[in-house]
Amino acid sequence: MDFPGWLVCPIKMYFLAVVWSALAFCFQHTSALGTDKPNVLFIVIDDLRPSLGCYGGPIISPNIDQLAAQSAVFTNAMVQQSLCAPSRTSFLTGRRPDTTKLYDFYSYWRDAAGNYTTLPQHFKEHGYFTASIGKVFHPGIASGGNDDYPYSWSIPAYHPSTDKYIYAKVCPSIDGSLKSNAMCPIDVDKMPEKTLPDLQAFDRAAEILRNLSSAETFKDRLEDIESMETVPTPSHHMKTPFFLAVGYRKPHLPWKYPKEYQTLYPLSSVEIASNPNIPDQMPSVAWEVFGRMRKDADLRTLKLPLPYGTFPLSYHGPLRQNYYAATSFMDYQVGRLLNVLEESGFADNTVIMFVGDHGWQLGEHGEWCKFSNFELATRAPLMVHIPGLTDTRWNSVKKFNLIDPLQTEKKMTDNAPIKDKKMGTKLDRYLHKNAVSDVEILDERQLYTFTEDNSTKNIERLDNAYIEDFVEFVDIFPTLADLVNITIPPICPEKSFNIDFCSEGVSFAPLIEHRMRDGISSGNSDRVTNFRRWKNATFSQYPRPRVVPEDEGSDVPHLVNITIMGYSMRTREYHYTEWIGFNHITFEGNWTDVKAKELYINAIDPDQNQNVADDMQYETLVRDLSQRLKRGWRDCLPN
Repeated sequence: MDFPGWLVCPIKMYFLAVVWSALAFCFQHTSALGTDKPNVLFIVIDDLRPSLGCYGGPIISPNIDQLAAQSAVFTNAMVQQSLCAPSRTSFLTGRRPDTTKLYDFYSYWRDAAGNYTTLPQHFKEHGYFTASIGKVFHPGIASGGNDDYPYSWSIPAYHPSTDKYIYAKVCPSIDGSLKSNAMCPIDVDKMPEKTLPDLQAFDRAAEILRNLSSAETFKDRLEDIESMETVPTPSHHMKTPFFLAVGYRKPHLPWKYPKEYQTLYPLSSVEIASNPNIPDQMPSVAWEVFGRMRKDADLRTLKLPLPYGTFPLSYHGPLRQNYYAATSFMDYQVGRLLNVLEESGFADNTVIMFVGDHGWQLGEHGEWCKFSNFELATRAPLMVHIPGLTDTRWNSVKKFNLIDPLQTEKKMTDNAPIKDKKMGTKLDRYLHKNAVSDVEILDERQLYTFTEDNSTKNIERLDNAYIEDFVEFVDIFPTLADLVNITIPPICPEKSFNIDFCSEGVSFAPLIEHRMRDGISSGNSDRVTNFRRWKNATFSQYPRPRVVPEDEGSDVPHLVNITIMGYSMRTREYHYTEWIGFNHITFEGNWTDVKAKELYINAIDPDQNQNVADDMQYETLVRDLSQRLKRGWRDCLPN
């Protein structure tokens, strides 16, 4: 926007005042903190299912795999609702959706529920410089219209200028026209501004890291502010730790990515789901319409009937191909970011947490997208890198060599068992019994070797900490606080709307310490350090406007239209869900008004194809699981 000349100076002075006040607040706490606080790099990926190489494939993700080889990797990490805004609000506040009162995109927890302290806000209040790049909080109403600034961030959150073109007609079609497609391999130099949001997000994050590394004093940076196009950042020479959150959009729809990444996945090598049909026993309320995809130009021509029309099998391969390619593109951006972190001198003093905001369905049960309680929607990648603890078996001089997936050499192996392959992983040991079939390596037994330099041989040794214990994304807040030795939020009481600082999760730092050190060490709190039992279930939920879906409104109903809530509990043996009546005014479910039930036996039905909730032989089991579900998450905490 162009301002008249007489406005430029006042606007500039106002901007300087805002920047100065925000950063000064950060620095005034520095002297009380000491000089040994680790930094935090928090990486959030949109719509990422755990089909990365480090989770068994088939996605080519060498840079994330390299991080995983130096991290604690959680194979049973579950989100609290499989939708972007509710999930992010949940794990960034440490509260569950019934406490944030957000199930859609249209309310701000500080107004609708309580003035809850957020994860970055807590770090900021403990002297950290906090910055948000890309999609961290869900932008818009769900984060107050400003990504919860200035509560959570020391400087205003950064969003790429190309975000406004996300759904623009820029995808080449067969007839030569440009359309808004779901599948959108493109030439970057032909895009608006000749770039993409994730490329811009990397550029800004790299700039901040380099500024943090190079500036001698904050005063020096402030003196140069008028000649800079970007906001200055404090220096690590000042011993001010940072909490940098970077959110990448891919593989969120549309799958817009540089077209060369598509060549990584020849269609002949892409397996479709083993269960692409709607299960006979699936309750109608469990079905999601994937309305967003139905509107994309390349899929709209199919004219799928509502509500149960699904994509023909001939589309499953191309759709998966594009999801995988978009993810490999994102992997390279993560690799670039980690490489800059190391080049800037921060790799040995930065805790790195890598998460997806929820899972994603790629044709399983005939469903696409994420709007459900199935495990493919609620299970997401989560890994934690702790220098000096999770990386002790890493042999390379460099921690984060940048690996270009496009330079990855595919080599075919014989039909040897997976456990004998050079990737060095017994996948069945690391993936829980409920792992879906397509996380296995493809039938061709592909082996990826990397040609950048010899140090990358380490990522063929995925023998670091794979942790099967249950964790939930509400545990992220207390865990990061625990790991950097700041105050851990206590467990919230049952009615906590008037309590700013508490969490409905627990720190899983003891799991990491136990796995790495063969014994649970003490942390920075009075937490219990010897557990008879860790958390023995996870809890998720999803709202619906009606029992039988009618249109795409069933995927993301507005609060005023929510009449049903599906509460889901995952244990080692079972995945149990009850869809019950829900009052959107009181935010309470009616457990006497059960619309439908789902029960999946993990050992015999890992793909959740057979709902046996109505089978007489499981009547007693259903009754017992129903009581556990009603008692809720508090009954399943570690003890």
